[in-house]
Amino acid sequence: MRKSYLFVAVAGTILASCAQTEKLNIDLQDNEQAAIGFASYSQNATRGDATVKTNLEYYHSTFAVYGTKESKNDGSIQYLFGGKAEAAGTQAGVTCSYMDPALPTVLGDWRYEDPRFWDKQAKFDFIAYAPVLSSNPILYYYSAGNAEVGANGNEFKSTSTYTLEGTNIQATPTENEKVKGFNDNSHDLDLMVSAYTGEIDGASHNEYVNLIFRHILSKFNVKVAKGEGLNNSIVTVKEVTINGFKDSGDYTSSTYEAGTATGWTASSVDNNYALTYSDATGVVLNSGLYAGNPAVFTPGAPYYFIESLLIPQAIADDDVQVTVKYSIESTISSFVQDFTNVFDLYDIVDMRDFKEGYNYTLTCTIQPDIIKFDATASPWEVVSADKDIISEEGY
Repeated sequence: MRKSYLFVAVAGTILASCAQTEKLNIDLQDNEQAAIGFASYSQNATRGDATVKTNLEYYHSTFAVYGTKESKNDGSIQYLFGGKAEAAGTQAGVTCSYMDPALPTVLGDWRYEDPRFWDKQAKFDFIAYAPVLSSNPILYYYSAGNAEVGANGNEFKSTSTYTLEGTNIQATPTENEKVKGFNDNSHDLDLMVSAYTGEIDGASHNEYVNLIFRHILSKFNVKVAKGEGLNNSIVTVKEVTINGFKDSGDYTSSTYEAGTATGWTASSVDNNYALTYSDATGVVLNSGLYAGNPAVFTPGAPYYFIESLLIPQAIADDDVQVTVKYSIESTISSFVQDFTNVFDLYDIVDMRDFKEGYNYTLTCTIQPDIIKFDATASPWEVVSADKDIISEEGY
């Protein structure tokens, strides 16, 4: 009797729910079709074009994502993207690759293996870093076991002290800033982390999870231009070298505050570390133009000689020296004069504190004073003497 009663009760529940069967099927079907896809931006939001500087794909073709899912029903947590936080510590994320033809195209531009799906009865949290390497310099740290993405105490940490080699993507100087090019795993990397997305309701999710990345290193550019006074001379730059920056650092994202505090603790001043351009042949600087009446001078386009990454850091007096070597050749007689100019970067107020995610440009204009001569002549000093001339005869 008891078994029969239970059966009837269950059957009654099923019959009472028949009116919602169609809706339930639709909900389940929606979940099966709605794979979790990602759109990744660099500070500003424009998706799907690797030629646009506000897209992550302009800089990198991979990022690693972390994602947790919390059930609205029983509060259980699942680690959808990245390793499970059994205890406090770092975990590896899941790699997303830009337009990889070997991965599911249903995911859009950024693809990963084994699509995960939205659950309308759960909440989701995501965060990511870029690029992905075989040995990653940064990973996501969970502050406790079973902590969700975005929980207090979680942060990105460097896996070991990160050291720069001084990669200069303007090794062949150009008139334009290149911006991208720090994506070679064997050289300095443009490390980036995304902001935490905040909690996303699976029932009202957008088509893509929008990940907004920021640069966590500093970038330093040096341009050199020719001054008006040398417009009729040939100016050739042969070397630009910057010595004295700290080349290593450890990162914890929890100490970062936009425009104020960096997540980096800079260390190590390697005497061999330098940002440098050097070529015995050198680059001839552009001359300017005069136009209008009265004529107005427009300088020639400067060249970028240094475009490198820096560990964010503050410098002190006499810490960092900039050396510029150049020659000036006369267009009249082909006479060539060589120069070596050295100055302390600290003397330039805006170049004393290199902040995380900032792009600094120093423009050096070559405009030496011409050696001019003015000649005067001192008057003759007059010396007078008298002598009487007397003949031998005495008269």
